[in-house]
Amino acid sequence: MTTLAGKGLLFGGCVALGILTGLGRLRRVACLEEFRRILSSLARELTFSLRPLPELAEDVAGPGPAGECLRACRRCFLASGGESWAESWETVLRETDLPLSDEDRGLLAEFGQVLGRYDGESQQRALQALLDRLGEQVETARQTARRLVRVDVTLGVTAGLFCLILL
Repeated sequence: MTTLAGKGLLFGGCVALGILTGLGRLRRVACLEEFRRILSSLARELTFSLRPLPELAEDVAGPGPAGECLRACRRCFLASGGESWAESWETVLRETDLPLSDEDRGLLAEFGQVLGRYDGESQQRALQALLDRLGEQVETARQTARRLVRVDVTLGVTAGLFCLILL
């Protein structure tokens, strides 16, 4: 009886590992889409509003990891005496546990370098270029997830069956 329970748990663990890996890919896509939406709203607000960046960041930050990241950046910026939004942004991106790749984080770090640094028109062009690149990143992540989520689950089931055969 114990052997059967152990085999069931081993199989279930392998399947769960495959499912969790697939869900990690889907969480990355959702997080990138949320960042794109929030940063697009922030870029629009910066174009049409003269309010300070920390105030705008608080207004556009929604629920979820991207919104929390933006709120944390605002807190870090205000705690540092308002010295550098770019440093606050990079610090928060580095310290926050987000389901993103290093490439995603590098692309998002560029937003901190652009926000609040240029005149309105230059900033708008730079932000639009970054948003376009982020859109491409979202689409690539979506295609990768679509292709590999089933593979992850299948590998989990296969690994579980392989372990059962070995026992």
